[in-house]
Amino acid sequence: MNWEAIWFPSVIALAVVIATFPFWYPEMTGSEGKLMHGEENPTFVMRGVLSEVGGYYVVVQTSQGEVKVSVHGWYKGRTMKWFEVLEELRGYIGQEVVMEVEDEGGGNLVAKYIEIRARAGVKY
Repeated sequence: MNWEAIWFPSVIALAVVIATFPFWYPEMTGSEGKLMHGEENPTFVMRGVLSEVGGYYVVVQTSQGEVKVSVHGWYKGRTMKWFEVLEELRGYIGQEVVMEVEDEGGGNLVAKYIEIRARAGVKY
């Protein structure tokens, strides 16, 4: 038996298997990957009265009780750091606040957007 008769079809078959390997498993889109791996954190809007500003958090009095929300990262289109926002929020204690909050799990809430309702234009 001739080795070329066996070797050439074997190489072609191996090349086809390697070339088609990515098609064996369906590609996962970004949103499916986030849902499967739990990377998508729920976000919701919270309204209440700003009752306390701490070192890295704020406390908002809502109809369901007091809620502690962490403030970290950048705000106002990446022009203000979290500690600058907290410094300004100290002057708005007792004011109505609307916040977009992300639940990072384990009871850790993080403010993504903060707006003081009584003052037009005060948004972080």
